Parts: sequence; structure tokens; C-alpha cells
Amino acid sequence: MTCAAILALSALDAWPSDLLRLNRAELQLRGERYVLTGGYTVELTPTLEDALQKGIAFTFIQSFEAERPRDYWFAEGITVIRRTRQLSYNALLRQYQLQADGLHESFDTLNEALRTLGALADWPVLERHQVSKKYLYQARVRMYLDAAKLPKPLQLNAIASERWDLDSGWREWSFRP
Repeated sequence: MTCAAILALSALDAWPSDLLRLNRAELQLRGERYVLTGGYTVELTPTLEDALQKGIAFTFIQSFEAERPRDYWFAEGITVIRRTRQLSYNALLRQYQLQADGLHESFDTLNEALRTLGALADWPVLERHQVSKKYLYQARVRMYLDAAKLPKPLQLNAIASERWDLDSGWREWSFRP
């Protein structure tokens, strides 16, 4: 089975947040790099949407990890990579803004901003030389709202309330290069 097929089979499992769901994740070899394609569906609760409208910026983390399981010892870590996405609202311009990978994009609607926020968009995660065709590897992805980046008074609310809990949980699949 390809890595995409294995991930599609696990898509029926329950995950921590219905507001942040992985639609698809697939590793593809492009030149000398493996890129992650696919994306998440991101929804905000009314509480989060209200906080965004009032000027609170949300920092989201997308994580990818790969390892080679071993029978005789702990799994060999191949890569751990994270990237940050920051979503904010500019009330003066009435636009949603997304900062990602050193780029700044503006959107007229929240739905457009959330769609772009959740996109994995050909994210380079592995070099070809890091993996070998003779081994089976485990890959996993996760996206979550980083509560530690919220203003201090809201961090307590984020810990105590499920309304602030946006976490896709780890989604794992096997792949062979």
C-alpha cells in the first residue's frame, strides 16, 4: 500500500478535536526531497472567532515526524520538523492576515484564511538521502493552536476551557520510499 492509502484507512478513527481535522496527508518525492501535501479543515468556535475579531492573534504549529522502527532497540528518529502559522484580524482593513514561512497574506473572509492556514502546500519534510528503500518508516503529522503564544490572561482560559482546545492529534501511517 502507498502511504496515502494507509492514511486514508486511518481517517475513520476519532481524534481529539472536531474543529481541526486532517483531510489528507501524502508524502511525494520531488527531486531530492519528499514533500508533504494535503491539508487540514480548520474551524473556530464562536469564542475563538470573537477573540480573533477583537485583535487576538492565534499561533498554530504544524508538526511532522518520521522514524524507522527497530525490533531490537528504540525507533531511529529520522526527522522532527515544525512550522508556525499566525492568524490575525486587522479591524481597520477588515482583513484576516496569515503569516507563514516569512510570507504575509491577506484575506477578505475568514473561510479563505482558514483554508490557507490548514494547507500543507508542498511542505518539504525529508531529504531523499535520509531514507532507504529497504526499510519501512513511520510518519506522523499534527496541527494545534499554541496556547503558550496567547496573551497571559487568556492562557489560563485556554488551559481550563475546551473552547480554546484546537488540536488534531497525531495522525500516523507507514511508508516505504
